[in-house]
Parts: sequence; structure tokens; C-alpha cells
Amino acid sequence: MTDYTLGVLGGMGPEATAYFFQHLIKATPAQKDSDHIKTIIYSNPQIPDRTQAILGKGISPVEEMKKTARTLEKLGVNGIFIPCVTAHYFLEEVQQNIRIPILSLPEIVHQYLKVQHKDKERVGILCTTGTKNSGILDRTLDSFQLIYPDEYHQEKYVMEAVYGTMGIKAGYVSGEPSERLKKAAYHLKENGAQVIIMGCTEIPLAFQEDSIDIPVINIMKIAAEHIVAMVYK
Repeated sequence: MTDYTLGVLGGMGPEATAYFFQHLIKATPAQKDSDHIKTIIYSNPQIPDRTQAILGKGISPVEEMKKTARTLEKLGVNGIFIPCVTAHYFLEEVQQNIRIPILSLPEIVHQYLKVQHKDKERVGILCTTGTKNSGILDRTLDSFQLIYPDEYHQEKYVMEAVYGTMGIKAGYVSGEPSERLKKAAYHLKENGAQVIIMGCTEIPLAFQEDSIDIPVINIMKIAAEHIVAMVYK
């Protein structure tokens, strides 16, 4: 059994954090409890909204992310994973304040695409406007042509599905948010997407991989599989 301890800098949002941990458990080839990866989850929902900060409409989450990361470091974790794509915009600033590595979710996605979908050129992205505007995925997935929803579909279908009064952050993971995300996904396909990345860690809570007839990548699932492979290599 490995001595590796994973730290999860979570709470962005809490349900997405729990969803990632479920995938980590499922991805682990365990025969008994002690075969699982030691994991310390710090779910800090007081971290300011990342999208609002990137759009210049809210407080930066960096200081609260730093405090959370330092707490995990003091608890003895060997590495940190952040189950929030948008938060990776601030990863370098947080990394500069701790000695242990923070795993890059965009890089994990890039590695997966290069191996599993190397025949694909056009990748559709379902993500928050913060992630879209930050260029996080554009910089990392620069060997692919990325296709985002147009402004109308982004606001009406993606952002409403995540942030709306009947959205994922309000606790709704079926019905309205699912239908909105499905319409956004078909919009991406109609614009040439050959594969779709669920580029917000909360989107898989409401959007199923079989909701559309082209491959859909659940980044929480592949991140969990990547971490298990890294720990048990």
C-alpha cells in the first residue's frame, strides 16, 4: 500500500468535490479499505466565486485558496488536487505559496485527449464563462481546435444551468439544468465539435455522457483515474 496522501482543495462547489471523491474511490483497484488512497478533503465553500473574479465582478479567491492549501500542506499531504477548472486560473499564485505540487487538471485533460482522442481535431467545451474568458484550456489544449458556445448559448444554456435559480449550484441536477446543457452540447456538435469536454466540474452532475451521440469527456472521472495511476505506478 502506498504512503501517498492526497489533499483535495475543494468546496468549489461542495457537491462537485464529493462527486470527484466518489470517482476516486471507484477508480481505485481496492480489495479492502486499506487499499484506498489516503485523502484529506478541505471543502472550503467560503472561497470567493472564481468566475466573478475573472470577469472583474468579484473578490479574488487567491488568499482563501492559499490558506486552504497551506492547511493541507501542514496536514502532511503529498500533493493537492483542485476539483474546479476555473480555479486553475489562479493555480500559479497558490503554488508559489506552498512546497508540495498542485496537480494541473487542464494538463490531465490534455494528456487524455492526446492518447484517447488523437484522431479528433475539433473539441467542444462546456464550461463557465470565467473558464472560457481566462484562456486556461486554450493555453493547455493548444494542439486542438476548441469550440465554445456562442454568447447566446453560453449565457442562456450553460451559465443558467450552473448559476440559475434552478441551476446546479442551487442544488438542481436534473430537469432544467440537464435540458439546458443538452441544448448547449448539440449547439457545439452543430458547429463541428467531434468530442465534448465537460469543462466545469459541476456540469457532470447534471449532464450525462450518453446525452449526445459524440464522445463526452467527464473530467472528474479521468482526473480520478489519472491520480490512481500516478499513485500506484
